[in-house]
Amino acid sequence: MTPSPMLSILPCLLLLLVAVFLPSASCFVVPDHATNRLTPVIPHPSSIPTGGTTATARVPVSCSTAFDAWEWTANIGAPAALVAGAVLVTLTETREDTAPRRSDLKSTRFLKLAMRFLLLTSFALETVSIFVSTMTGSVLLGHGEQKIASKMIGYSAPLQLMFHHHEFEYLTTQICFLQGLIHWLAAVAVDLVLPKGGETKSATRMNKCLAGWLTSMILWMMAFYNHHLSFYDDYFGMLRRFFVLFVQRYVLERPIRPMSLLYVPSFFYSLRLTWKAFRSPPELDDE
Repeated sequence: MTPSPMLSILPCLLLLLVAVFLPSASCFVVPDHATNRLTPVIPHPSSIPTGGTTATARVPVSCSTAFDAWEWTANIGAPAALVAGAVLVTLTETREDTAPRRSDLKSTRFLKLAMRFLLLTSFALETVSIFVSTMTGSVLLGHGEQKIASKMIGYSAPLQLMFHHHEFEYLTTQICFLQGLIHWLAAVAVDLVLPKGGETKSATRMNKCLAGWLTSMILWMMAFYNHHLSFYDDYFGMLRRFFVLFVQRYVLERPIRPMSLLYVPSFFYSLRLTWKAFRSPPELDDE
């Protein structure tokens, strides 16, 4: 009996969920002096009073620090564009093969839908990363030159400027780039385990082997990323902080943002369409 393709990647998916969403336990924490973490010497944005819309309106920073931070945003946008291009190529090459068929097994059908979803969300995430990094770079180049104020705040690195004044933009750029990259790699792994007509047993085994190595690489990348974070304990902490800032800024902020009357309903309608797409019965698909 041929094993379900869903079962062959289920253990890897469980490991990935544990690696991403399980908060760091104290028994696994490496001291800061061993990890070379960058400990911020600036206060949290919530502890600094502001008289305007943002803290940047009151406390200009060194132009050189702002320029270095702009270079960081540019360095994120370039690889994000490369990943977005690779995603489009993958989607074009696999679009016909990943179309659900009435004769597909339930697990195969789910993997095909999941692969399409991963590819499109990967492209969308990388596009958001490019857009936010570009817009943030333009804002950074508008900072004024006041070295005394910069020293009073205590910046010792460009990313501290990002964390202090542009935390949401910093999180969006980082998370969208990494999550988009993971979605693309996961989609390639799913494509490898999908059964294809005409393949020999040896080819199927090799495909599962390659999918396993890709999954292992994704898990190691998450471990590497968590080990080198500067301002957060782990990736889960970054996601949690991102959603808190997103809701505060784009949902609960008063006065109400006019565009929220459009993107909030659109978000829930998209969730409904996603549910219907994954629940679409095979009887609707013609061979």
